Amino acid sequence: MKKILFIGIVLCLMVSCQSQKKLVSVNKETNEVELKKGQSCEIQFRTNASTGFWWQIANADEITVVESGDKRYESNAPEGMVGASSELFWKFTAKEKGSQTIKFVYARQNINEPVRTRDVVITVK
Repeated sequence: MKKILFIGIVLCLMVSCQSQKKLVSVNKETNEVELKKGQSCEIQFRTNASTGFWWQIANADEITVVESGDKRYESNAPEGMVGASSELFWKFTAKEKGSQTIKFVYARQNINEPVRTRDVVITVK
């Protein structure tokens, strides 16, 4: 009985370890990332919310190979400091095979001209 219980626990641990998806980094030089179905990546942006500008996906309606997920912000500025920049981490999860370019723009809402752009190529194998 103990042997069966032990084997069951080992199998559960193996399955849970396999199901944990590794977070893949985007190559900062090429702005490309390769994912397997179910894997996730985070794309990092420098931002400053106090300026009224923020990162947006310009071609969101065209994206099919990944799902846009959570966004999180990290700041190294001293607590209470106003106007300091921070880092935005935007998570994407691969959902089907293919390759697409996600076009990001750093702009104010309802303004046509972004101050920065960034294209990231995501390939799902």
